[in-house]
Amino acid sequence: MQPASEHRPLMVYLAVGLLQGLTLWMASESWPHGSVWRSLCSALIVLVVVGGWQLQMLWGQLCEADRWKLLLPAILLPATLAAWLGVQFDQPRWYYFDETTGTLLLWSHLALAYILTPFIQARDPAHRWRFDYSALYRHAWNNGLLLFMALVMLGVFWLLIWLWAGLFSMLGVDQFKRLFNSSGFVWVASATVVAAGLRIGQERGQVIDALRNVLQAMCRFLLPLTVVILLLFVVFLPFTGLAPLWATRHATPILLALVFAHIALLNGVVQDGLQRSHYPRPLRLLADASSLCLPLLAGLAMHALWLRIDQYGLTPDRVLAALLALVAMVHGLALVRAVIRRDAAWLSGLRQSNPPLALFAACLLVLMHVPALSPLQLSAASQYQRLLSDEVPVERTDMGALRFQLGEPGRRYLQALRQQLDEPWEDEARRTGLQADLQRLDKADHYWAWKREQEVATAPPVPWIGEPVTDEDGSLARAVSNQGCLAECRLFAVDLDRDGQSEVLLLRGEPRVVPVLGRGAAGGWHWLGQLRVTAGALPDGEALDGLLERGEFELVAPRFSAIEIDGARLEPAIGEP
Repeated sequence: MQPASEHRPLMVYLAVGLLQGLTLWMASESWPHGSVWRSLCSALIVLVVVGGWQLQMLWGQLCEADRWKLLLPAILLPATLAAWLGVQFDQPRWYYFDETTGTLLLWSHLALAYILTPFIQARDPAHRWRFDYSALYRHAWNNGLLLFMALVMLGVFWLLIWLWAGLFSMLGVDQFKRLFNSSGFVWVASATVVAAGLRIGQERGQVIDALRNVLQAMCRFLLPLTVVILLLFVVFLPFTGLAPLWATRHATPILLALVFAHIALLNGVVQDGLQRSHYPRPLRLLADASSLCLPLLAGLAMHALWLRIDQYGLTPDRVLAALLALVAMVHGLALVRAVIRRDAAWLSGLRQSNPPLALFAACLLVLMHVPALSPLQLSAASQYQRLLSDEVPVERTDMGALRFQLGEPGRRYLQALRQQLDEPWEDEARRTGLQADLQRLDKADHYWAWKREQEVATAPPVPWIGEPVTDEDGSLARAVSNQGCLAECRLFAVDLDRDGQSEVLLLRGEPRVVPVLGRGAAGGWHWLGQLRVTAGALPDGEALDGLLERGEFELVAPRFSAIEIDGARLEPAIGEP
């Protein structure tokens, strides 16, 4: 019998890791713009990265039970989906996360491969489409632990590399630092180290099994905690009502996190359904009762998500949250079924429900790539319809997402909106407002710049004390917005430097600090500094406003003079004593 190391040659793993690193490096350096080449490159990345990982996980077992016949479609499916995405979306580069296309292109395929690989590993040699659940359960946990160990090894590797670079930088030798910071080294070295970590983990199978046993022991210890949390939440819910839950604005992620934590811990305790229960009967009954509450929590998460969608429309995050809520609901219903069945072994019904539920999640990942069902397409259509609807306030729409965050579907709907705005509307005021928003969007170079311009444009005007100054380009409003207001703000114009041009004081809730805004050389307004109260105290509110309006103030010369040395000017900062 050959030793395990001969089944998994180190050079094979390093070669696959090197190929993965080179592919990622080339994709990060250049990305084609033609749809055909873009789709081919997308497929190549997923084929090499995801397929390479699956090959590493299954190396040495491919000839057993003809597993390679299942591996080929499991590798080609993510690559085909990636090519499909490459045709649909014109992303500037493959990992352009601002449009979430990079996430869909890579991470969803990794998740799909992670779900499918244990089915290949657990295939029953005697039956083509039958899987050993005990092996399926073991491989699902072990694969995650192998990835975790590989990432730990990668983290330690980079700590040593940064130590190397730092030590030689202290000696004035910066060549190592430049080499280690280069994208080529980052991608190639990282992929190769992960490949070596996977091989080391697979060669130490007893260590992985021991880690799995440790995790399962942790699950046995922690599951009662989630049981108590779930039961107390359900008991308190009728007394508090749902209003405090909705007021958090984070109800969906909190509820889903609790549901999935309970499901993961429960599976860690039940394991493959063949072991005896480690809990006394009262604790098992409490765990059963908490499991019956999971559909309620999943339903509340769905309702909370629907409230947010109704308020602000779909986004890719909310589409993914809806899919997770659906998965949580079906898992909760499967647990209810397992509790009601009362099998000989505690919750052994999970043996029948977990495999189809895993394949159901894989199908959802595949459906995300269908053009009509993709998160980007659904989100772009939702935001476009909300912009056209008279029933939705403009402040609850997101035109900027169409350009900056929703990829090619968003830009397509944005072009359709431009055409709609060229035609007369029944609500001309809304059309005019959207045209102004579109003009600000065209001037912005990223999403948050447009968001800031929107906040400035829609913010109520700050009242003036006395005569206001002109703000033709809106730079004063932006400068005021950047300073923020702790309470009601007022503006007061005064010529502090006696140059014939007024500066603006921003009076707000802070009683001892007054920001000062002035015009720059180019004409725009910006922050100059701040005045500080060094003696006495400013009057509050209306008393201060009245004093300034009546002109009951005086400009006091600074205590210290400025010094000019060869054209360089040194002067006290505003507000210094």
